Amino acid sequence: MTRLLHIGIASLCAKPGDIDGNIAQIQWAAQQAAHVGCDLLLTPEMSATGYGGYPEVVACAEVAGNGPIYTHLATMAHQMQIVLMAGFVEQHANQRYLAHYVVYPDGRFVVQRKNRVTPREYPLDAAVTLYFDESEEIGHVHASDADWQFFMVKDVRCGIVICADLGVKQIHTYFQQEQVELMLLPTGAGGTRNERMLTADLLDPAGVGIDGYFDAMKWACFPGDGIKECVRYRRALAAVNMCGYDGQHFYHGGQGSIIDTFGDVHAIIAGIPNLDRQRPRFAHAQIDFDQRLM
Repeated sequence: MTRLLHIGIASLCAKPGDIDGNIAQIQWAAQQAAHVGCDLLLTPEMSATGYGGYPEVVACAEVAGNGPIYTHLATMAHQMQIVLMAGFVEQHANQRYLAHYVVYPDGRFVVQRKNRVTPREYPLDAAVTLYFDESEEIGHVHASDADWQFFMVKDVRCGIVICADLGVKQIHTYFQQEQVELMLLPTGAGGTRNERMLTADLLDPAGVGIDGYFDAMKWACFPGDGIKECVRYRRALAAVNMCGYDGQHFYHGGQGSIIDTFGDVHAIIAGIPNLDRQRPRFAHAQIDFDQRLM
């Protein structure tokens, strides 16, 4: 039988520490996904808590499977009969991990911890011990030493890679060895104010102008190297980024895409550089996992 997986992605405008508001956005996205018959829904990094190492985000930490975020997600997954994926802060003993839930309709769950936390995510903990060099400020780990939780959704082998973990050394080769068929990539890191614009800037000859907006949109509409990696490693990809200004420091872009093993882009959420126009958005696509490159 053909293995079809209907994937939904939702770019959300989560605010730091606003669990009720963020859960409401996830519920909106889950309703959209259930309405069109999605099997799973991917939301951004830290979508339930808001992104970053803010004190109000860290204060939202919960023991995996035993907290208000899990309870909300499990209820939604059961009611809508969909696998929900949402980012949160996991409390484990004295550690607080940047993590991502996978919650099934029957209440089962998987938690993927982020391996390479960044300085803007401090004081959240990395899942493993990292080593540092001069190549970048984020610590390193080899793929075989990282903490990975692989899981199945409708007979498709999946793995979550949280944002900077895409830079784990040899990750693509390792995922290929592990026979991962779908990489799920939730991201959250935002840009700066000078990388964004307002509607008035588009018509201001002394400002960004239409040409500047056009250049920004060319970047915002292209999935990047994910296309090549899907073809090279015979693996599908679903990725989505946080959207909007978080009210403090970060200006998230909101990109998202669903790509199959041929490099075909089946769905895309273009980033929105215009701060006046940013809003939660949803996209979906059905991927055939038996149509693979030989």
